[in-house]
Amino acid sequence: MRPVIRILIFLLLCGTPLFTFAEGDSATNGSRIALDNFDTDKPLTFPQNWQVRGNEEVARVIYKVEAEGGNHFLHAHAENQGVQIGITRSFQPKEFPVLQWRWRAKQLPTGGNEQATNTNDSAAGVYVVFDSTVLPRAIKYVWSSTLPVGTRLTSPVYWRSRTVVLQSGAAEANAWKVETVNFYRDYKELFEAEPGEVQGIAILTDSDMTKSVAEADYDDFTLLSTAAAAAEKENRTSAQLAPATAGGQ
Repeated sequence: MRPVIRILIFLLLCGTPLFTFAEGDSATNGSRIALDNFDTDKPLTFPQNWQVRGNEEVARVIYKVEAEGGNHFLHAHAENQGVQIGITRSFQPKEFPVLQWRWRAKQLPTGGNEQATNTNDSAAGVYVVFDSTVLPRAIKYVWSSTLPVGTRLTSPVYWRSRTVVLQSGAAEANAWKVETVNFYRDYKELFEAEPGEVQGIAILTDSDMTKSVAEADYDDFTLLSTAAAAAEKENRTSAQLAPATAGGQ
């Protein structure tokens, strides 16, 4: 399925809530919302909180929960395939402007390059979808096969979508990476406008354009307030400095 059709299908379905969060279960001190960590899903099953945007039979082949060392995560393996799955969650982006998750690329689609329609495949992609259920805007954060980290571009298949490269190539493959993106800030920079309501998030591991194989894992999708994101950044910095300080004593 062509990427533009994937996006439009996702947003058409976003018009009807797919499931709701109980505030007591999803929020902690009003500073974070846990979207999914797959811990309540059984291994080898399709994730219960996610909905398919396209061929459901194919999606259930691509996406399955797996377990490793007691941790559950979502595994994606696409062989000449590409189906998007997503979660509906409507909120104002100023309230929770940061999305955090973990991912790791295991196999990159051969020749994948998000700049061109006929090579527009990514080992892993995470969308934040904004504004409208008819003609949405979207930011897609990707683990690219070939494009340099930091690349930002307009999607070659949908003019209201922007792509941001967070990881690239196989050098860091098979290692979990934590990503923390301020999609509110990114939206203002990429679209030069104030974002409307967030409609939901989606993921896509695809290889149908390059006729190859893409494989990746996803875990721990969480929305953060500005304060929570700042606190996490400070904690990470302190943790990185602690060994050096101890060694100097």
